[in-house]
Parts: sequence; C-alpha cells; structure tokens
Amino acid sequence: MDLKQIENILAIANDGSISRAADRLFLTQSALNQQLLKLEKELGMPLFERRSHSMIPTEAGQIYLEGAREILQIKENTYKKLNDLHQEGHGTISIAYSPERGAEMFSEVFPVFHLLYPDIRFHAKELRNKRTEQALLNKDVDLACMTYTEGQQNIHFSYIANVKEEIVLGVPASHPLAYLAGENSAERLPEIDLRRFRDTDFVLAAPETKSSDIEKEIFRTAGFQPKVLYTSSGSKTRIRSVKSQLACAFFPAFYINPDAPIVYFTVKPHIHWYSSVAYRKGSYLSVAELVLIDLIRKYNARVSNFKNIQI
Repeated sequence: MDLKQIENILAIANDGSISRAADRLFLTQSALNQQLLKLEKELGMPLFERRSHSMIPTEAGQIYLEGAREILQIKENTYKKLNDLHQEGHGTISIAYSPERGAEMFSEVFPVFHLLYPDIRFHAKELRNKRTEQALLNKDVDLACMTYTEGQQNIHFSYIANVKEEIVLGVPASHPLAYLAGENSAERLPEIDLRRFRDTDFVLAAPETKSSDIEKEIFRTAGFQPKVLYTSSGSKTRIRSVKSQLACAFFPAFYINPDAPIVYFTVKPHIHWYSSVAYRKGSYLSVAELVLIDLIRKYNARVSNFKNIQI
C-alpha cells in the first residue's frame, strides 16, 4: 500500500468532500479524484457513495479506512519508538484544548515543557470539546485536553483523567430563592429542586458543546423546558450574566468564586465530569508526550481547589 495514497483517501473521508480534501492536501480536485478512481478499480468496488455535496464511505470503504488508520498508527508509533530509542528529543506534538481553560493551561505548561524539550515543536489547536473529539478521531491531533462524563467516553480513545468536578447551578444573589443557599454555599453546595426555577431565566451552553448535552439531561430529569435568555459556548460569558444578576447558569465547580454575588447549588441528577488528556487507542506515547501529560496533570491538580477564580 502507498502511504501517501492512504493519507489522501483518509482526507476524503475526514473532510467528506474531494474538493475540500484536495484544498487541504494542495492537490487539484481532478488529481485526487483520479487517485480514488484508480484505487477503486484496483479493488473492484467503490469506497465512497457519491452524493451531491458529500462523500459517504461504503461498507467496503469503512473496512479500507479502518485498515488505513491502523497502518498509519503503526507508522507513527514506530517513529516515536525510534526517536525515544535515540533520545533525540526532536519531533512534533499536536494537541487540542479549549479556548478558555485549555488556553490558560497551555500558556503555563508550555514554557516549562519547552525548557525540557527545546527542539520539539507544537501544533496547537483551540477547539470546543466536540470538535476536539473529531480532530483526535481524524488524526488532526495526537493529544486532546477534553472533558467527559461517566459512560460517555469515546470507545476509540484512552483517557488519562486529571480532575473530577461537579456541574453546579449558579444563582444571582438577588434572586428570590437565593436565601435557600444559606451561608457559604460555595463550600457546602446545598442541593435544591430545580423545578423551583421553572420561571427563571437561564443562560445555557451553546448547542454544539458538551455542556449543552449535560444541561439537556438535567432539565429532562427536572421535567421542564427552561426560559432561555441566550446561549453561549463560553462558561465565563454565562457566569458573567449570573454575576450581573441577569440569569441562572450551570457551569463546572472549577469556576466557583466565593466572593462573587452568586450563590451555588447542586441539583439532581448530580453530574460530574472529568478533565482529561485523551489519545487514540493503540497510540504509542513518546517520553516527551508522557512528560507533557504529567505537567498538565500537575497543573490541573494545582488549580482545582475552586478558589478565587476571577470572572
């Protein structure tokens, strides 16, 4: 098998389009299409179903793509092992993380890592959780800082969990039900029946986020649809609305600030998520990657005391 051809066919599958894949590979659309047609002729069967604006893998295509990914993973693992054997400390690490917490983490962790491995280059992507998952699956990145809830892990990934934290409800201190939180709600996190907030405005997570999936489950359990003031993909944006006494919002306990004009509750079902570093199953982690993961783990442990987070 031609490794370059394999990479090109995978690009078609990942992009769902010959034209988009050709642009990314710096090939003409005609040249890439000819490669695919030639391969399909050799195999005696189509690998993709051509639709108006998309390329959908056939059953044969799924088998080819699965084998192609395994072949490229073997190649990648081999080079990493050889690099470790010679202890060269060269190469590239590609990693994805969120634009908020992930970016803050990387800005602190990278300088430390760079002192240890000055010859390793980074390809870093700032993506929301769902796009991060897709990037890791498509081999656009090797490592991904992402969150997951129990039972919702991707079967194609291995996870190194760093921090477990609960999703909490933030309520403006001026809200009529705020008194039910009592004293020191940031520490105690009292439980409340979410149905009490049936007539309250909420700022919710944007639909493309993992947080939105969690919120849907919370409101499904409570048995009502919330009044939505607006949606936002950023936790900090939602929390600012709570701080401004505009609406309630859900967010990870990481963002609890006992000095903010906010009271905090937990609701049923109690949902926790795990901050983790994920990688594709079967991937070989180089020594440098293991060092990076350890630095990320130590950073998360240090900042996970949930105190004095400035929003």
